[in-house]
Formats: sequence, C-alpha cells, structure tokens
Amino acid sequence: MFDTNIFQKLRKFINNRLLKTPGVDFLKKNKDINDRKKHINFWINKAKKKKSFQKYFFSRIDNDNCQINFNLEDNQNFLISQEMFHSLSNNGLLILENILPEKERYLIIEFFEELKSRNYTKNRWLKEPNNPNFFDQVDEILGETKIKHFKKLNYLSNQLTKEIYGKVVEPTVQFRFLNQLDSQEEKQVKGATYLHTDRFLPHFKIYYSPFEITVKDAPLEYMISSHKINDNFINYYLNARNFDETDRLFNNFKQKKKIICVPQNTLYVALTNGFHRRTVFKGTGSRSLLFLQFVQRFNKLDYLL
Repeated sequence: MFDTNIFQKLRKFINNRLLKTPGVDFLKKNKDINDRKKHINFWINKAKKKKSFQKYFFSRIDNDNCQINFNLEDNQNFLISQEMFHSLSNNGLLILENILPEKERYLIIEFFEELKSRNYTKNRWLKEPNNPNFFDQVDEILGETKIKHFKKLNYLSNQLTKEIYGKVVEPTVQFRFLNQLDSQEEKQVKGATYLHTDRFLPHFKIYYSPFEITVKDAPLEYMISSHKINDNFINYYLNARNFDETDRLFNNFKQKKKIICVPQNTLYVALTNGFHRRTVFKGTGSRSLLFLQFVQRFNKLDYLL
C-alpha cells in the first residue's frame, strides 16, 4: 500500500545520519570552548560564502521594516514579491494569507481527514502514518508524502528555496495532526514547547494551515529577528548548555516575540535558526499543520562543494 522503495530509504538514511546539516549534537558532546569555536567557525565561514545567506542571515536588522503579514488574495500569479522577501530577511518570519486556491486547500484537508480517521488512500503516503511519541499528553499522527500532489504549494516552495538557498530544493512534506485530550494545561517539552533554535547554521521551515489557528490551537511563537548570525548569536552557541530559553545566555536576546495566530489558508515561513516554539495547549484542542522542511536535501555537501 505504501512506497517502500529501498533506494529512497537508503537516501534518507544517508541524508539523516551522514550528511545532515550540523545542529547542536556536536556542541552538546563537546563542552570545550576551543573545540566548539573551531566547529562553529568552520561551518559559519562556509555559510558566509553564499550570497543569499549574506542577505538573510548575516545582514543588519532594519528596525523600520516590521511588516510581516501580507494578503495574497488578489495575487493570481502566486509570486512572492521582493518586499515580502525583504521582510523575511529582516524579521525571520513571513506570513502569507489567502495563499492557495480553494481546490488545493481542500485537497490538503482531505489528507488531514485521512490522518484523523486512520483510513489511508493508496499512493498518497510514503509510508503508513504513525505517532512519533514525542509528546506525553498530546496524541500526534504524522504522515509524509510528496510535494508533487500540491502544484501551487510546490511553486511557492521553489521560489523560497531558490531565494534563500540559491537553488530549488525539494522539501520533505509532513502532515502533523495534534490532538490534546487532557483538560489540563500541557506540560512543556524540550525541543518543542520551549523557545529553541534548530541549529546555528541557516535554516528555515514552511508551514501551511488550511484552518484558522487561534491561541487555543497551540500556535507557533517566534522571536523576531533572532535568526541573525552575529556576535551575540555565536556567543550563545559557544557557551550555552541547554540551547533553549532555559539557558542563562538566552537573556541576552531582547527581541519581541510573536504568537502566530492566522486565518484559514495561510502559509508562513520561519527562519528557524532563530528562537521559536510550539505554544502549549491550555486544555483540550487540536491542530492540523503541514510542514515543509529541507534539511534532508540541503546538507553538508551544499556547504562544502
């Protein structure tokens, strides 16, 4: 029923285990400042050589460029403008409302309905969706598929990767349905519901919500402009122990935080080497969110070659 191609499995293993862009694993294992400094400087010097990374991750913050939300209802060409790209570069966050045609939005809703019902259509999923068991209080069903199912979403993804990475990168497409059955407030979880960064190198994710997301639906929270790789950012990674908001060095980041509550049919982009988290469920609730990630196909080789 599901695609179990051996080559795809092998490629995913190599990308995840051997070629994956460096995160915090090395830093957690190596407390020595000199070892950390050599590691961080090596990879950041590689990143600085990319012109697009200079624009998005190494440039100065413009305090006058604070517009984050854009409405694309009348944008029939599905083009992301330079104004929108500049906003993303400066703020680390871009919110695009009324983004997809209704036909494609309803198709995405169909995928989520399959996750909720556990009734899966042949050839839609790469493997049978499952609960990754990352959360104790929240039931999660995660399913992966191919971007080819979603023409306009793919077009938007291609624009963003070409702009940020300097080339078109195929995303890993993950449907994530969260369901909180407990009436009590959810307890925080490391690597998810504490403010954290994904890695010290340039990184970003695309999120799409076919439904409205309110404060009750465990929305994303993002620290504006915290993605800029400057002295404060590097010092944090050199000396941090916890690599999230519980570390004492987190207090050196003074930027504003924004909780991303959005109307239905909204896509948002976050440069996730900046601080972000999923806020906790305050009681019973659910959330359907589509993730596009690129760490499998933009990896160490893209920095080294």
